[in-house]
Amino acid sequence: MRSLRRKLLSVSTVLALSIAVGCTGFFVNPTLSSLAIGPQTPTLTANPVQTLQMSATGTFSDGSTRDLTGKVLWGSATPTCAAISKSGLVTPLSTVTGVCTTQISASFSTATPASTMVTVTEGAPSKILLTASTQTPPQNSTVTFTAMATFPNNGTPQNITQSVTWINSDPTDFTLTNGSTTGTISATVAVGTQINVTASFGGVNSNTVTLTVQ
Repeated sequence: MRSLRRKLLSVSTVLALSIAVGCTGFFVNPTLSSLAIGPQTPTLTANPVQTLQMSATGTFSDGSTRDLTGKVLWGSATPTCAAISKSGLVTPLSTVTGVCTTQISASFSTATPASTMVTVTEGAPSKILLTASTQTPPQNSTVTFTAMATFPNNGTPQNITQSVTWINSDPTDFTLTNGSTTGTISATVAVGTQINVTASFGGVNSNTVTLTVQ
């Protein structure tokens, strides 16, 4: 009788282990597949100091996600522009003049580190001067813009072209995206069409550049 009970117990144990292995692989914890941080490409001011709380989200091998903000290792490539705390709080240095950028990164375990660029300005510019490589572009051509900002405490104009928000009067005939310095004229736009472009940054608008398609 005891021998039979032992055999039954042995068989039950083997079956239980087989089910456990087949379903969960001995209950192995999911591994971190990827890491993402946000918000992406923010702009902050140094005067007054504008802080920003970053977040980090991990995606695991089983498809689940988890907030890792307080667990990742945060870093700033240019701490003289902006620093970041262990909890992910970005703080611009109050001594920043003009515009600077720093790469904010987060790393955790064996996942590829995640990063984004943070732009810091000393404050709202007093003036933005926008110029174009040409104001008479032909069809199916490109136009390169340059936005130079003058800040109250710095007389040297700073190039903020990649940080401005574009105000484009004709997005159908002229493709110009934020973060880009170059726009493309459509191949089908009518000759003589006028397109107005303005650069905006920190609540300040530049002069308006008018393109006339040739």
